[in-house]
Amino acid sequence: MIRITVVAPDRELGRLFSEAFEEHDEQIHPADPKQEIYELEVLIEHNHDRIRQLQIEGDVVVARGHTAQILLENENSVPVVKLPVTGNDIIRCLKECGELFPERRPIIMGTRNIVFQVENLYDLFGRGLTPVLLTEQTPREIAAMFELMADPETSVMIGGRMVCEHAQQQGIPHVMLRSGRLAVWQTITEAKRVAWISRVEQEKATRYKSVLDCATEGILVVDRKGRLSIMNATCEEMLGIQADKSIGKEISELFGESDLHGFILRSGSLRDEILLFKGQSFAANKDTVVHKAEKIGTVITLRRVREIQETEVNIREKMHRKGHTARHTFKDIIGVGKTIQATMEKARSFSSVDSNVLIYGGTGTGKELFAQSIHNNSSRRKGPFVAINCAAISESLLESELFGYVRGAFTGASRGGKPGLFELAHRGTVFLDEVSEMSLRLQGRLLRVLQEKELMRLGDDKIIPVDIRIISAVNRDLKTLVDAGKFREDLFYRLDVLNLDLPSLESRREDIPFLSRYFIQSLGEKNGPRKTLEKSALEYLQGRSWRGNIRELMNACERLYVLSETDRIDENEARRILGAEESPGVSSVLPGSSIDDETLRTLLEEEGYRKDRVAERLGIHRSTLWRRIKKLNPPRN
Repeated sequence: MIRITVVAPDRELGRLFSEAFEEHDEQIHPADPKQEIYELEVLIEHNHDRIRQLQIEGDVVVARGHTAQILLENENSVPVVKLPVTGNDIIRCLKECGELFPERRPIIMGTRNIVFQVENLYDLFGRGLTPVLLTEQTPREIAAMFELMADPETSVMIGGRMVCEHAQQQGIPHVMLRSGRLAVWQTITEAKRVAWISRVEQEKATRYKSVLDCATEGILVVDRKGRLSIMNATCEEMLGIQADKSIGKEISELFGESDLHGFILRSGSLRDEILLFKGQSFAANKDTVVHKAEKIGTVITLRRVREIQETEVNIREKMHRKGHTARHTFKDIIGVGKTIQATMEKARSFSSVDSNVLIYGGTGTGKELFAQSIHNNSSRRKGPFVAINCAAISESLLESELFGYVRGAFTGASRGGKPGLFELAHRGTVFLDEVSEMSLRLQGRLLRVLQEKELMRLGDDKIIPVDIRIISAVNRDLKTLVDAGKFREDLFYRLDVLNLDLPSLESRREDIPFLSRYFIQSLGEKNGPRKTLEKSALEYLQGRSWRGNIRELMNACERLYVLSETDRIDENEARRILGAEESPGVSSVLPGSSIDDETLRTLLEEEGYRKDRVAERLGIHRSTLWRRIKKLNPPRN
């Protein structure tokens, strides 16, 4: 139902509207194809102060003269239709005036519309008519015009209620200028048209507002005069401002001297500006609304920086669940010996902190397995785990993989650019295997990431903050490379906050039977026929040399599984498949106690001064090797 509210100065006009509306409502309105139901509400009020306080709830309000002007100035969202004074109304009033006061000069006071109507009637009534334009329609203006134009002895005043009331106070004859039935009929027709259009626009606005309120961004629109015109529910919640109490107010009143106020006043379109408002940080965008080459407003969108960061984390977590994930935990590390158990306990302790870790270990000792286990046991386990072998690819490719690039950064760069592994590993862990093979130039860039927690893509000048933990792995003595000038000392200390020495397989021979059984069992579960290792085969494997450590043992077990002709593999079958090597291979050098200084120095240089590797080749414990090194002449520091 559409409501039309009439504010009438007296009951007579109210009655006229009620009668005309009842008859008019039976007519088919061509502008209203849906034939909406209309209702009429009549309010009798002529006091200007009370009119200003009226709360109009209808779809359109009808009033005349100064009352209509007051309602328009109220900035009420309800459209106002003015009740006009027609030429017929003026003629009827002049006729009444001539009959009552034939000897007096009529003076008609009113709006510009009334003045125009009077001027058109000069041909009928002569120039004895005196029209007086009221621009403000206030008591003060009317009093001034009376003093200037009216003569109590010769004049008769014609006008609205205020003119007639002032004439009565001055003792001057007067006639009320009233709107007739034709004017009322035309006004009802116009009111229905305006109300129907208003209802359609309101429905559009409601749908539009519903769409805006569904947006996760805060949206506000400022008109060309710097007043707030639209604010969605998200923006209300973000800024702590109620839209119904703020729409129409100037932004300087709403936002004061804040970052947001300054941002709105800046010219042109702006992107990703960081603003502070009421203790919260927002990422803001701004666009100009242009209609027919004229600026009619500004649209501002806001997002909480904290929510952007949380969204970024969630997206990265989902991305890396599909790819960059750590599959292994400490449960996947097999071993019962004291050496491996102590190493695992130390690695577990590294999981409880966020410091960088440097893992020392020979080929095949399980460096990435330990790195994944540390990650999955840490507070970063829900984040990505990104691994890359620094020795496997060229320097230029390694740089683009680690740091990413933007479009046009180099020939062959992807059109959309590409995020680097550091960027993708945000809130997670990066595993740099064989970090010792990284060039000095890339070492400098890596150092900046560790120090500043930020990076720049290749070809870009934008800083991207990253939160990553670095776990590095080497099979050479980094300190020796630092001394030789092949590795940056400052980067070494950044990476070597915590260090973990992984034991070689030959230093934990007690675990070889357990590992061998596990590998054979896993192959059986995966491929079908189950096979087992006899005790003699296990002893044979335990006595062999495993320079390739666990990886070599795993490959040997796979060969045994595939090539064995029986389900129970004994020593003879193992020898046939793996060859006739008998001993751990330490016979190629003298026992540690009898080795000469020159040979020991040669071994140390060959193994990059990795004492665990030298101890393996000598078949002695590292503490024994350490005591032997102290006896070198000259001694080695």
